[in-house]
Amino acid sequence: MKKKLILLIVLTLVITSLWGIPNLGMQGVEAATTFQKVNFVDGEVTSCYLNVRQGPSSKYHIVCVLEKGDKVKIFGKIGSWYAIYEPKSGCVGAVSSKYIKVPGNSTQTPAQNKTPAQTQQPKQNTTQQPKQETPPATQTPSTEFKVSEEEQELLNLINKARADAGLQPLQFDKELMEVARLKAKDMVDKNYFSHQSPTYGSPFDMMRQFDVEFKTAGENIAGNRTVEGAFQAWMNSEGHRKNILNGKFNYTGIGIVESKSYGLILVQMFIGK
Repeated sequence: MKKKLILLIVLTLVITSLWGIPNLGMQGVEAATTFQKVNFVDGEVTSCYLNVRQGPSSKYHIVCVLEKGDKVKIFGKIGSWYAIYEPKSGCVGAVSSKYIKVPGNSTQTPAQNKTPAQTQQPKQNTTQQPKQETPPATQTPSTEFKVSEEEQELLNLINKARADAGLQPLQFDKELMEVARLKAKDMVDKNYFSHQSPTYGSPFDMMRQFDVEFKTAGENIAGNRTVEGAFQAWMNSEGHRKNILNGKFNYTGIGIVESKSYGLILVQMFIGK
């Protein structure tokens, strides 16, 4: 009992020090809510991959990643975030309570982890530029470019979801592929996670800069260790799922770049011609 008590005190001090001191490496971090100490409660991870962060917000740095079924000890709560300890790896940090199942909590349902700072630009699929008048059926996408395994994997997952919803598959668009790859590289090189690029502006501004013509367009971004993990996170987010299952979109561009912070940065752009 003494050892457990000492461990609890140490963990509490660690979390308090992590969240009570401003993270100088972060900008725009939301203020933390009051720390509520709770009895040591067992919990289980319900998402395929769950980011454990330095503080109670998706804007804090990731300290480790847990997998579905991992057991954790919950010893505190800040707003909708749990302070947890994972005994197997010794990882201590904060996780969203949405993705932790607590015994006796019948309202807890499994969900995929939210991708870091996953911001959805309002009405992102409604911007129009009425230039292209050729019907989609007569439009032949260029195939004179190489597609990586990961890019093809993501397209396969997207088109499987569209087929299940009774929608036509998306096709790669050469120009949009180049734009999506540039956007993903820009996010990694300039260390930001946003639809708004400091280099190119909004996704729609960027498409126009590279002469991509569209009637309607959208963009999904994610940071995840795997392509499937990013896809599942998108499908569990209403705004991102709407882009994937938008029947007005018929072409896509995908960019996937390795990231030290997330494992992979994924950008998928959608257009309807």
